[in-house]
Amino acid sequence: MGKRYFIELSRKDVGLVSYFPGEEIKDNPDADWIHDVLVPAVEPIAGRKAAKIREVPITFWVTVRGTARRRAEVFLFVTPAYPGALIEQALSKALQPIEHGKVHAGREPMPEDAVPCLQVFRGKLLKLYYSYDGQEGLYLPMIEWRDRAPSLLSLSIPQNSELITIDVPVEEADRLMVEGRILDVSNGEACRRFQQALIPPLRVAD
Repeated sequence: MGKRYFIELSRKDVGLVSYFPGEEIKDNPDADWIHDVLVPAVEPIAGRKAAKIREVPITFWVTVRGTARRRAEVFLFVTPAYPGALIEQALSKALQPIEHGKVHAGREPMPEDAVPCLQVFRGKLLKLYYSYDGQEGLYLPMIEWRDRAPSLLSLSIPQNSELITIDVPVEEADRLMVEGRILDVSNGEACRRFQQALIPPLRVAD
């Protein structure tokens, strides 16, 4: 088994929120909105050379909610909620092409049901998985089309899965699967400051 890496995140935070109907995947039963829509949209941000973008951990959290407009919509929270004009403009440009969405609709406290799915940091796109308090196992967030609406699923992945291992140094990896450990004892700003101080930026799990 290769090395496993983790980063520390917190829901004690405010997110920049957008929402989308997720209709891009409705005709493909095997599609995952995070993998097939969100990743291609935000991946170019990882290639940006500006230091203000590279040195800020930009984390994407998702949940699915019913709304007055639709049976359910994908709500995408981005932290930090006030990332600065350069990052906010890059995010808006990346997300605008997603169909029928409302990009940067406001800033809200992070909801308890939001789960981390991606992070852009230091030129890398990190795909996040997580664990639940009091439950065994590790989970990967997925958004599939069910009953004429998007639905958030937690895909159980085995501890020894190739999805969550890597056998090359973090500095050489183009994309990593990383555990997002959600802390209750710290706020989001403290977690970001801690992550920014790490060289390399990711800690190796036991």
